[in-house]
Amino acid sequence: MQQIGFVGLGAMGSVMAPLPARTGFSVIGFDTAAQRPDLADVANASSLADLAACDMVITMLPDGAVVTAVATALAEAGFRGLIIDMSSSHPDDTIKLGTTLAAQGIRLIDAPVSGGVKKAAAGTLMVMAGGSADDIAAARALIDCFGTMQHVGPLGAGHAMKALNNYVSAAGLLASMQALATAESFGITAEKFTSVINGSTGRNNTTEVKMMPFIASRRYDSGFFLRLMAKDVTIANELMTNAGFDAPITPALNSYLAAALETLGHDADHTGLYEMVNPAPKG
Repeated sequence: MQQIGFVGLGAMGSVMAPLPARTGFSVIGFDTAAQRPDLADVANASSLADLAACDMVITMLPDGAVVTAVATALAEAGFRGLIIDMSSSHPDDTIKLGTTLAAQGIRLIDAPVSGGVKKAAAGTLMVMAGGSADDIAAARALIDCFGTMQHVGPLGAGHAMKALNNYVSAAGLLASMQALATAESFGITAEKFTSVINGSTGRNNTTEVKMMPFIASRRYDSGFFLRLMAKDVTIANELMTNAGFDAPITPALNSYLAAALETLGHDADHTGLYEMVNPAPKG
């Protein structure tokens, strides 16, 4: 039985960590939060050092800086297995970290995910993996617990793909919100707008999944932070600019999300962006 470490038991990690245990892996979880969730079939580690003997360690963390700190601590504790970074990190940082870890006998793949908390709990995420063919093969049975994996390229390609996906998603999110607000100004209800869009060429993930339950309702509780979307769009902005494929929308979207984050706050859900587009009437 392979022993798996899982670092980061937040909204996504807490529903993902139990999944490998259901297919025969032994899972031990760690989170720096004082109140760690009590997860079925997941043992609680008291420190990262408790994961040193694991065959593989999954990280589901806020950003690449935290991933690097965790990987460094694991290396110092004697870990010599495979790290699977399922966080959203900068691909350049991932490539640099991979080189550093390789010198210490540790392998790294980047395998960020898309789909949100609901799909994470169901094990139906899209996993975008970057790394060598051998490392991907070694991790496949574990990664398959979380959904469908696509090996998109060498180390760093997974994180590049995730940032680009969230750039496209954010552009669709903002465009859909602008269109909804405009439609309502013409007397078109949110229900009718969503029905027509989803039967037409304008449909996208926002209109199909988020529009009615989270945006039109103004609940803004989809489970994905605006700050995480903004972070990935910032990465995508840099990648596209450096590659020479930027367009006027690239910096504009990045700036808009940054301004929204400052206005709406650190804990705002990404669907709360609608309050920037069409603020709720006061009173």
